[in-house]
Amino acid sequence: MSPKAKVVVAREHLTKARQETDGGDLRDAVQWAFASLEAAIDALAAPHAIAIDEKHWRRTAAAKELYERGVLPKDLSDLHQELNHFRKAVFYEGEDLNAEEIEIEETLADVETAVSIAEDDGGLGAEDGEKES
Repeated sequence: MSPKAKVVVAREHLTKARQETDGGDLRDAVQWAFASLEAAIDALAAPHAIAIDEKHWRRTAAAKELYERGVLPKDLSDLHQELNHFRKAVFYEGEDLNAEEIEIEETLADVETAVSIAEDDGGLGAEDGEKES
């Protein structure tokens, strides 16, 4: 089985996050939104030579750098950290998550922006999210 391009994974995860949101499952929506944002950051980092090494903290730094370079219109590093925090609280600690804690529609809109930019940035052809030559 060969891996999918990161940008394809990002879109699939975002679609799942929207389905979970529409179904009222905020816990799973956060999990899928986080996974989508991570895949979008991966897809954008590779062609811009930003190392992520499959580490959450490097993806946070990459999100900030992508903004500083003008690739992203908004710094998504705080959103990346927040989603990671919520994901851990829900799935590792068993905490409940409620709508007052996260603006899920705004979150999904920000993730959508990153995914769309990754799609436009040329990541669709390569298995690892890098541009094809």
